[in-house]
Amino acid sequence: MEETRIAVDHVIGHLDDDLSAARLAAFAGVSERHLSRLFVEHICRTPSLVRDARLEAASQLLTGTRESVATIARRCGFASAESLRQAFVAWVGMSPSQYRTRDAEPESTPWAVQS
Repeated sequence: MEETRIAVDHVIGHLDDDLSAARLAAFAGVSERHLSRLFVEHICRTPSLVRDARLEAASQLLTGTRESVATIARRCGFASAESLRQAFVAWVGMSPSQYRTRDAEPESTPWAVQS
């Protein structure tokens, strides 16, 4: 369990680092295969949680900051704005820019005048 916690804490705190399975396993002091087993056993996830953690962080930055998509991509460990875009489209079905715009749109109110 300790190795899993160490690896997950490292992922969360270092999204812009190399978080490959090999690096996480070395960081936790176990083999890649053992780390994968530990992840499945203790958190019901494979080390692919890295991508999900990066996407979640990106979504929070998109809605909570005015940083550029390229800056957000770098901060969250994506190689480029395009790689973030591709991952984001696969994850939520829209580009980061569309996600940011959609989240910023005010919800319609029942008393709004329709034109």
